[in-house]
Amino acid sequence: MESSPGTSAYRHAVAQGHGRVFQAERDQHITEYHTHYHQDPHAALATAHPGPESVRVPLASRLRSPVRDRRSLRRHLLDAAAGTSTTDSVHVVHGMPGCGKTAVAQSIFDEAVREHGVIGLWVNAAGASSLRAGMLSVALDRGAGQDEVDAAWARRRPPADLVWHYLDRSPGRWLLVLDNADDPALLEGGWLRTSSRGTTLVTTRHGRAPLWREADAHPLDVLDIPDAVEVLQDLAPGSHDRAALEALARELGCHPLALVLAGSFLGHQLLEPVSVDEYRRRLHDDPNTILDLGASPGERDVRRLISSTWQLSLDMLADQGNPEATTLIRLLSCFAADPLPVGLLASDRLDVTALAQAAPPLAGSRANHALHGLLEQSVVALLDVPGDPGREPVRCIQAHGLLLDSVSSRIPLDQRDHVLSAAATLLKQILAVRAGVYPDAQTVRLFVSHAIALVRRCAAVRSTSLAAALTVVRDLRTQTLDRGDYTTAHLLATAVCDTAADIGADSLTDRFELARALAGLGRFAEAAELHRSTLARREEELGPTHPHVLDSAHALGLALYGLGAYAEDELHMRRAAEGRTEVLGSGHPDTIESVACLAEAIGEQERWAEAEALARPNLAVAEQSLGTEHPHTLISRITLAWILSRRGPWSEAELLAWSVIDGNEGNLGADHPRTLAARDLLAGILLRQGRWNDAEEAARTVLAARERTLGPEHPHTLAIQARLARILTGAGLTTAAREISATALDAAARVLGPDHPIAQECRRAHQEATAAPGPTPTDENEEQAQ
Repeated sequence: MESSPGTSAYRHAVAQGHGRVFQAERDQHITEYHTHYHQDPHAALATAHPGPESVRVPLASRLRSPVRDRRSLRRHLLDAAAGTSTTDSVHVVHGMPGCGKTAVAQSIFDEAVREHGVIGLWVNAAGASSLRAGMLSVALDRGAGQDEVDAAWARRRPPADLVWHYLDRSPGRWLLVLDNADDPALLEGGWLRTSSRGTTLVTTRHGRAPLWREADAHPLDVLDIPDAVEVLQDLAPGSHDRAALEALARELGCHPLALVLAGSFLGHQLLEPVSVDEYRRRLHDDPNTILDLGASPGERDVRRLISSTWQLSLDMLADQGNPEATTLIRLLSCFAADPLPVGLLASDRLDVTALAQAAPPLAGSRANHALHGLLEQSVVALLDVPGDPGREPVRCIQAHGLLLDSVSSRIPLDQRDHVLSAAATLLKQILAVRAGVYPDAQTVRLFVSHAIALVRRCAAVRSTSLAAALTVVRDLRTQTLDRGDYTTAHLLATAVCDTAADIGADSLTDRFELARALAGLGRFAEAAELHRSTLARREEELGPTHPHVLDSAHALGLALYGLGAYAEDELHMRRAAEGRTEVLGSGHPDTIESVACLAEAIGEQERWAEAEALARPNLAVAEQSLGTEHPHTLISRITLAWILSRRGPWSEAELLAWSVIDGNEGNLGADHPRTLAARDLLAGILLRQGRWNDAEEAARTVLAARERTLGPEHPHTLAIQARLARILTGAGLTTAAREISATALDAAARVLGPDHPIAQECRRAHQEATAAPGPTPTDENEEQAQ
């Protein structure tokens, strides 16, 4: 973890007539001694130009946990320090605040001194005065006379030349650590040089400085999960469950400073021990405060406090003429810790936001400069995120979640709405529906997490921008539901319900859309329960024939269909179909869909003639009112194809199925649930005709897509597995049929229950495969063994 010595304490001590000297004891311990100075000829000069308390020990906060991670980097640096490798003599370890740069340097310093007899020299390079004082003290340590150093202080002799003159002539090999060199400009003018007599190790947040071009640079990131858990176990030994510690490490983003603070807090609660789970709950409420409680009592080093360590970089950028970086990171803190496409920050987009009124103001023309500053200080990282198949990678920026939380919590009250409003405006611009065309799937994928994060940020501070943020998320929810991306739709719908529960007239719509997403995920029981309660409230508030009430009746019927409750499905779907016919007319798309679904509910009860009597005229109305390729026309067409697949003629059913496949692929895409449903039906029609190869090809196409988009245990995935097993049985491929049907049956019975229609279909498929002629299970085992 990073830390810096408090030179102000030393100056106070000198002013009082005594100083402090630190001595290394074994590995990481620092023991403090107090001595009183006698007056000498150099006393006045020492007071005017005080040096560091020591250059022979790391004047940084004591390591609380042994550094076990970064193994290959530490080995590389130790070899360089010991002179056993031929690597460059200048090494730069750079990374975000709190990532453990100083801790790595401390571990190398201690081991090089202890195990290899290297002369360790430590200088705080955070400021110009501490750098100069430290380097001139290094010159004294390496043999310079006091008069020479005094001359350097008085600028009668170049100070950097003096230091390196004695470093280059050192009788012993040395390791010089320049810690916290976050402003590389301070090292310009000769302070950083190569030498055959030793190795220089620089720790810095600034990873992009031209000064490092000739150095061996080592980027430092967060820890891996196993190493992160080790840190927590070191600091909080005991009976903590490892799974809980892993969960905590993930929530902390494996950030070294956060891990140390969390572990220290857990390990020091003697009177009222806190469990890991309780600590995690507190983290959600106020992460900065609970983490900072792990700091040592009286801790004043801002580098060791989550709430303020990032502020050092922002202050430095402001001092360097880049105050806009503060406003930019505040803007980024409105979003998630996931990669954020840089296109969102285009100057023309920023210029239509409220950021020109922020303090400091951020104009679009200054955004690039501000972003460069954040990148240079390792506050954010630049990366390329893979695009969708056939598309170029997307240039993105990313910041650690704890940094974003910390920055967000410290935005001044009078600036919050400026920043949150700007964030909502930017998302609305890039995710807007233009001329009826949705943003492409890749754009939605990259921005979903950021829209959810923005809603939660707005809700947490009760910002007036919450309504605008909710509008963005609701639009995305609609888009993803229409695309059949139910997992994403569920995330969006849940976020809306969590942040806008029972607020405004949209609350029932939010519940309705959440239930739709649950049904899409195959969670039909939860969807049905939520639809029932929403239907009751809508009917009470709006009346029995309001379109929203009929929407709920229709959606409840679909959820009941998924549960196999076909009779109850018929009741609600009939209400929806008849009500929509009366209110909207028979040619309205919603009416056509309800009539088609009603025909399916009737058909599932094997009333085929009645089902066809509904489906055929409904298709004719759809073709006349909407056109032959309208999505709702295709819905009515697949319903008729499904009925005919069960009662014939199969040739007509196949033609209708192909028509729906072609239409849905053109309108919705090959992997859309409606396209897959049509291809699934085609596989069933081909099965009934004994066209095994064609049927297997169709079924495997559907199975692969459903496993990819819905998951291996979604009800629709299990249904196509049962159908594929029946196809393979018919083709004589009994070994594969038995394997697939057994897997599907086990999952269906566990997920849906043994009496669910899909579970029953899996059971029939498995029974057929087991009873079919072919190798017995014993013979199959022998074949596999051979």
